[in-house]
Amino acid sequence: MRRTLRRELRLLRAWVLASAGGLIVLGASWLTEAQTTRTRFEEIDVERINIVESDGRVRLVIANGERQADATIGGRVLVPGRGRPAGMIFFNQQGDEVGGLIYSARMGPNGPIASGSLTFDQYQQDQTVALQYVEQNGRRRAGLAVIDRPAAPLTELADLMARRDAATTDADRATIQGEIEAFGQTKQRMYVGKNLEGDATLTLADAAGRDRLVLSVDGAGAARIRFLDDAGNVVREIVP
Repeated sequence: MRRTLRRELRLLRAWVLASAGGLIVLGASWLTEAQTTRTRFEEIDVERINIVESDGRVRLVIANGERQADATIGGRVLVPGRGRPAGMIFFNQQGDEVGGLIYSARMGPNGPIASGSLTFDQYQQDQTVALQYVEQNGRRRAGLAVIDRPAAPLTELADLMARRDAATTDADRATIQGEIEAFGQTKQRMYVGKNLEGDATLTLADAAGRDRLVLSVDGAGAARIRFLDDAGNVVREIVP
């Protein structure tokens, strides 16, 4: 009787251990499959998608206008509460915004007001390469621009503007405005595309943003090359 009971207890323990081992194997297999299996959707409606690194750092935001990402540099939101168009916003490894793809359109009193752009930002600055389309009041511009930006980060300019807004005297505001102007100006160095006058053009500018060489073809098909001095005067023109 005792031998029979001991034998049954041994069998029971073996069954329990085998069952537990089997459950562990099944559980590990399920977890592995759950972690590696991709979910497929035929269609999904969403207001915002954040693409993040494994540590949670945001690298890309795809969102509608209401939930669009803020412009962030050095961990600071530069213009809190600013509305932004729908599209994609890119971020670097430090969490700074570095450009994006945005688009918008609405009807104005004189026709459509529309735009679309793909931009890439200078480090801790604004866009330095921009592929853009703009339409307003029946005029359209579309092309590629290369832009010079100040070397200092935008956060420094934001601090200066905040100081100017908080100044209590005209003298203080004027002094800070001078610092803002000395901060550095944006200068477009190159543009290729169609301008607001409807000309297909390639325009090259100097470091001060002054146009110095313009190649263009107007709507009637007239082509010309113009060389300009630093005052904007045409010093030489080549036509067919």
